[in-house]
Amino acid sequence: MASPEPKSLVPFTRESLEVMGQHSTKKPSEEDKEDLKPNCDLEVGKELPFVYGNLPQAMVSEPLEDVDPYYINKRTFIVLNKKRTIFRFSATWCTLSPFNSIRRATIKI
Repeated sequence: MASPEPKSLVPFTRESLEVMGQHSTKKPSEEDKEDLKPNCDLEVGKELPFVYGNLPQAMVSEPLEDVDPYYINKRTFIVLNKKRTIFRFSATWCTLSPFNSIRRATIKI
């Protein structure tokens, strides 16, 4: 399956988390499971491709919706540093909510 057009970078919000929950409750068809694989250009530690446009300073070190369609129902978000390096985090509640101020502060480090 060809990957869809790149979407723009969008801040990760509580609404984003709700949409992820809706996607995770839907059962993917067997065909979708086989065709959808992580995009090798969007792996952790790689630089975000320039096809996604310029990275506004306000989005550096901020949680963003995952741009890889493979992760749409995996409850993840990404954070980019100044060099556009991709870091992927779980959006599930472990000890702290993804919106907890302590967790958000540690992501920025």
